[in-house]
Amino acid sequence: MLKAIQAELYKLFKNRTFKVLIFVGILLSTLVIVMCSPVFDQILSDSLGNMPEDQKQVLIEQMESISESDSVVTPGQLGVQLQAKDIMNPTALEVYHSSFGSGVIEILTGILVAALMAKEYSQGTIKNFLAYGKKREEFYLAKFIAIVVAIAIILAVMTILPTIAVIIMNGWGQAFEISQLLGMIKTFVASLIASSAVAALAMIIATLVKSNGATIGITVAIFIGIPTFAGFLYGIYPWFDRVYEVLPFYNSALASSIKAGDGDLLRSVVIALMTIAISLFAGIRVFKAQDIK
Repeated sequence: MLKAIQAELYKLFKNRTFKVLIFVGILLSTLVIVMCSPVFDQILSDSLGNMPEDQKQVLIEQMESISESDSVVTPGQLGVQLQAKDIMNPTALEVYHSSFGSGVIEILTGILVAALMAKEYSQGTIKNFLAYGKKREEFYLAKFIAIVVAIAIILAVMTILPTIAVIIMNGWGQAFEISQLLGMIKTFVASLIASSAVAALAMIIATLVKSNGATIGITVAIFIGIPTFAGFLYGIYPWFDRVYEVLPFYNSALASSIKAGDGDLLRSVVIALMTIAISLFAGIRVFKAQDIK
């Protein structure tokens, strides 16, 4: 098993798609940095045209009030958005949580799984591993571990780089407490576990469709389409809320929310671990039943 993991990690760091996704993570972190810099203030002001300065200030204040929501998770919210009480002067904690984005890591995970799992079918390289008489569950679990390592690296690039940059530019933004740093670590771990659940589900899709494009397309459709649809129904039907809140879509956003407490993080982790266990069990069963020659 250890050799299988080492082999998958070697293939991971040689994989071109993984390197591209790291670059994408750097671009996303750069976007967050720009949103927190005076450059963004100027861009926002210029976008309002020749409007009088007092009216511009009113509009900016309205944008700040819209950006601040009382809900822990806002279903249907996608992309990287700066969530702060004062979007012109966000704290390091607000930047850190905002840099996780909504639905971003799910898309990147779908692409990653397609490159590392589905591509094994299309290129026929999966036969090389099985030709040596290795157990299929070893291959599947080793692949999952390699994907989790990749997700951890991408998440670190997306979140740590902009947070450090903003601290250098603007400072911590509030009175520093060690508990805040511990909370950031807990958030990262919870988000990684939640994202790993997404990866486990995407691996089942890759195992079934055996296609790079189909894996990406289905993953994006599921993890972007369903949360978008939920944005219209959430808060209207109590039964829908209860069902949606136990699904990976909600708990992935819950794990990175700045308003999530310890109980919310624990809930997210428990649901994610259950999802991982069930998905890996189902995925291995499907993989073992396949006729790969």
